[in-house]
Amino acid sequence: MKNLAMAVVVRKGKVLIQKRFRPGKGMVFEFPGGSVDAGESGEQAAIRELWEETGLKNLKLLGSHKAKNDCGGEIHYVVLAASTGIEPQMIDPERQQTFYWLEPSKVPLQYFYRADIGFIESHLIKYK
Repeated sequence: MKNLAMAVVVRKGKVLIQKRFRPGKGMVFEFPGGSVDAGESGEQAAIRELWEETGLKNLKLLGSHKAKNDCGGEIHYVVLAASTGIEPQMIDPERQQTFYWLEPSKVPLQYFYRADIGFIESHLIKYK
């Protein structure tokens, strides 16, 4: 069972989505995030993963939601607000990241995991 944390960054009615290379899966769309390390909260993990993957830090915490992930563990969605002018950076060239600021209705749901779709449809609208 693996616990995961996703950083859901919002700005002016849009959400940050990354398209990146994932070994064995090819190019995928997802929120920045990853595994929750031992001794970390979901919030701490999401903030750490966001910084490691995008260089973004010191964002305002807006909320946190929890669900079951496809691996049988918990998934934490930590919603953070970014200021205008703050942009993510590709930190690891092997990930081949491209970043998009999308309106929630424009998020390509067909590329997301079931738990992510549930979060997007049920909670993301609250953070416009």
